[in-house]
Amino acid sequence: MEKNRSVLFNATVAVYNPYLPNPAVTEIISFPGLTGRSNLSSSGITWDRRTSLLSVILNSPTPFVTGGQDVSGENFLVKYSPAEGRVLWTVNLTAVSGGRYGGFQEVEHDDRGNTYVVGTHPSSIIRVDKHGRHAEPWYPPQTTNTGPRGYSGLASTGDVLIANDNNGGNGGEIHRFDMRDAKGIPAVVKRVPSVFIPDANGIYMPPRYRGTVLLVAINTVGVMVLRSRDAKWRTAEHLGTVANDVAFAGADAIVPAAVQIGPERLYMVELYFAGQIVPGTNAGNRTRYPMVDITEQVEALLD
Repeated sequence: MEKNRSVLFNATVAVYNPYLPNPAVTEIISFPGLTGRSNLSSSGITWDRRTSLLSVILNSPTPFVTGGQDVSGENFLVKYSPAEGRVLWTVNLTAVSGGRYGGFQEVEHDDRGNTYVVGTHPSSIIRVDKHGRHAEPWYPPQTTNTGPRGYSGLASTGDVLIANDNNGGNGGEIHRFDMRDAKGIPAVVKRVPSVFIPDANGIYMPPRYRGTVLLVAINTVGVMVLRSRDAKWRTAEHLGTVANDVAFAGADAIVPAAVQIGPERLYMVELYFAGQIVPGTNAGNRTRYPMVDITEQVEALLD
């Protein structure tokens, strides 16, 4: 990515075309009135395959910087149409939470057009209808203590919504929700074996496995692979972990997410938070953000 064209810190979205002879970022999507503000970052970005629309979380970095001690700041869910090149609607998530909780960072969808936004400080899920007119605390916080780091990711298959809980037992748990419910009711997914999950970040179900495989990004470790053979996610097999490349880990790169690009290939995203900010911008001077192909490693664990 070109110097100073930050995505996260400038509250924009990069469009990457992997099908070009020389794959590259071909477009930077901006959001009028929001992009470029130093108090907003672009965090969760999810393509809704059902509607061909993009859901983007523009969040306050304060909860993450302070470890949940301060959850102040504005947070938005933006629904964007790539085909029309415009924002369809925007929801102020801080208005929904009343500013009492925050750390909004990931998003998912159901077959009825609803959008689900996860909050981390403490665990929460907000549901927004398909028109962006009604937003509610579908799974409100179960505590007033904003310090503990709770849910950090969402993934879905059918009407099953999965969240990973960093504040659960055994160093973190996987929770299952039924998106048909009027309110979110979590159930712990039994993992065999029940392996310690340290400092997890985003979670992802690659389309190629049709809802049977969950990739859990673990910041300083790599990507954990879980499988539910029936895609019901009442129980899950822990198959192992694809370790972060030592070259990247040694350079202070963390793994916030995994992603499928194209019909087959799986990648581990490398993210660098360290670095000096370039004067006059919200971004640092890093020019490369590598993505590591982990397809063969994941396939080996599934075999």
